[in-house]
Amino acid sequence: MKIKLHQVSDEGLHLEGEEPSAILDISEPLFCFKHPIRYQLDAFWVGHRNLLVKGRLSTIVRAQCVRTLEWFDLPIVVEDFQCHRANVRGDEADLTPEIREDILLLLPANPVSPRAKPLKAGPSAGTEKGSQVWGRLDQLKLK
Repeated sequence: MKIKLHQVSDEGLHLEGEEPSAILDISEPLFCFKHPIRYQLDAFWVGHRNLLVKGRLSTIVRAQCVRTLEWFDLPIVVEDFQCHRANVRGDEADLTPEIREDILLLLPANPVSPRAKPLKAGPSAGTEKGSQVWGRLDQLKLK
């Protein structure tokens, strides 16, 4: 996503819209990016030639559940997106790397579908079956 710097006035610039997910250029086996990235951003000049962009990003990512292997929709929302560029030159500022980074940071390492059943805890060491094993070992005479 690129901001035309000549459009950012002294009062700032409000941007609202969506970008195709292809700008992220992310290829992960557990995630599929097909939905657009929606944004509501405000850009300001801070000091001399320092650009500050703040706002909100949101998208929906198709994720594969690590328990059931089914695909499900995972909403991703960056509530407090911020990007600061010092000593900005040129005609435009490309925010794509910062947008990509913030979305990647919110992706879970192991996505789990909300419909996946919770994992059950295994038997603890103090169960009857576990006690029988240790009891037999205690009876073992090595000498």
